[in-house]
Amino acid sequence: MMGSCFSNKESVAVSSDINQSNQDFSLPLNQYVNKIHEITTQEEFNNLITHIQNQNILILCDFYAIWCPPCLQCAPTIEKWGLNDYKTSVIFIKIDVDQNSELSNQYSVRALPTFILFKQGKEIFRLTGSDLLKLKKEIDRLK
Repeated sequence: MMGSCFSNKESVAVSSDINQSNQDFSLPLNQYVNKIHEITTQEEFNNLITHIQNQNILILCDFYAIWCPPCLQCAPTIEKWGLNDYKTSVIFIKIDVDQNSELSNQYSVRALPTFILFKQGKEIFRLTGSDLLKLKKEIDRLK
């Protein structure tokens, strides 16, 4: 279980328009964008990173928990970005830390929300907390 969440705002409802696990990550790149992927195993995550690592596209990993108010507060914006604003330039991944402690430990996620940007299989940016303006600036700079 994580140590803390960063925000003092109320939580909001999250849309259920998210693709669940057991995804085939050997599909063409355009099959990954315009969706938000819920990763439930380290194997799924590794398959996606491996398949995309030679592509020049950003992957945004949103490490969250359903009990974390700032995570729930950020969710509608992240979903909007994934389905609209960055639908062709960024792959969006959600990772529930309570369901996937292996990945959260691997990436040293200690507080929520934690957003990690990957490009070509490497971590290139990390943000802990709900400063979505800062995250958006980094996405715009790196995409």
